[in-house]
Amino acid sequence: MTSDQARIADHQQVPLSKHIADYVAYQTEQRRNADYIQNCKTRLNESAEGCGFKLLCEMNVDSLQTWLAGQRDSERAMSIAVHNGFVEVWVAFGNWCCGKRTTGGKRHHMNGEKRILKNPFAGMGKLDVNMDRRRVARALTEDELNRLLKAARTRPVISAQTVRNGPNKGQQLIALSSERRTKLERLGHERAIIYKTAILTGLRKSELRTLTVGDLSFGDVPFVKLKHGNEKNRQGSTLPLRSDLAADLRKWVAGKESTDRVFNVPAGLLAILDRDIAAAGIPKVDAEGRVVHVHALRHSFGTHLSRAGVAPRTAQAAMRHSNIALTMTTYTDSRLLDTSAAVESLPSFSLDFDEQGQTEHEYTIASEQPRVVAPIVAPDSVQVGPDVSITGPFGAISEISPSNPETKKPRETQGFEKCGREDLNLQGVAPTRPST
Repeated sequence: MTSDQARIADHQQVPLSKHIADYVAYQTEQRRNADYIQNCKTRLNESAEGCGFKLLCEMNVDSLQTWLAGQRDSERAMSIAVHNGFVEVWVAFGNWCCGKRTTGGKRHHMNGEKRILKNPFAGMGKLDVNMDRRRVARALTEDELNRLLKAARTRPVISAQTVRNGPNKGQQLIALSSERRTKLERLGHERAIIYKTAILTGLRKSELRTLTVGDLSFGDVPFVKLKHGNEKNRQGSTLPLRSDLAADLRKWVAGKESTDRVFNVPAGLLAILDRDIAAAGIPKVDAEGRVVHVHALRHSFGTHLSRAGVAPRTAQAAMRHSNIALTMTTYTDSRLLDTSAAVESLPSFSLDFDEQGQTEHEYTIASEQPRVVAPIVAPDSVQVGPDVSITGPFGAISEISPSNPETKKPRETQGFEKCGREDLNLQGVAPTRPST
């Protein structure tokens, strides 16, 4: 027996709970997100007890699958998303027991201490979450987002001034001291800027909670740098900030140390959001059962990127998704997209022909020659502006326009630059670091 085999044999006598504790300590050393670490610990210990795993040698995929199936069929009615979370954590734990260690991002090696020779959960598949989607998020409209920000900022003071009982119930008659009012106004300001940051960056709740002042940069191109341990995909992304949001954040963090948290994100943020949307007159659940919750702000970010005409690949990078289908389907609410305007932007085709078989609306180029449908070679340059021109081997090609003067009015596509409040205008953005 080799020394490695002897150490592996020794590990088989150690209680599984000790190995789980070591794994949690390793995740802490890697500076993983605190919420993620707690989820790992809870899920491993709960399912290990349910499956009867006491030692490493007792771990097996059949027992885990049976326990998970029982949880889905029981009163608990475990969702497929939670089921897949248990699968992920056991696969990761098994890999760690085999010696797999992360060196940063997605890089890893297999030179860690080996406690088992083979991962018993390797290859354990996940279920299709689309078959059992609970609490499907609903993207908020621009008007709803404006109302939400206003309610978040004003509700703390209004709530404190409102009489709860008696003949004056519901009236804002309670007098507040100057100190109390200032504190409540700052609380409302923080809630509003938390929401605005989520709406304009797509940051998740855990990422907002762990954001520090040192992660923000207010140079010529303001951006936020996410630490790999605080990001879901552990990549460590750089996200641009809109200038108005950057100005809000600069003012908010003034006087704070670089290691201070940008926001104090409460554990009960969902309950606070529920009260804010109620105050804003926004329904929690729509007619189709779609729900407004904290993650719906990220869905709103993705939807409004598409609505602004941002290219799908750019939107995918802004959302930090590895799969573009996730950006275009799950995180894009098609009901908010202006499909009628998209159809109207298509070329017009006349059915009125003269005796020579030509239509009344001919497309021409600058030299009055019939327009070539496809150039022989790619254009040398493309200039996009009010009057679109393409320079290529055929000379300058003018913007496609009908000969009828009445139809020469350029089409307008409304993006975020045309929408609502200036402080909520959204524009297509792409992180400086591409997403993989």
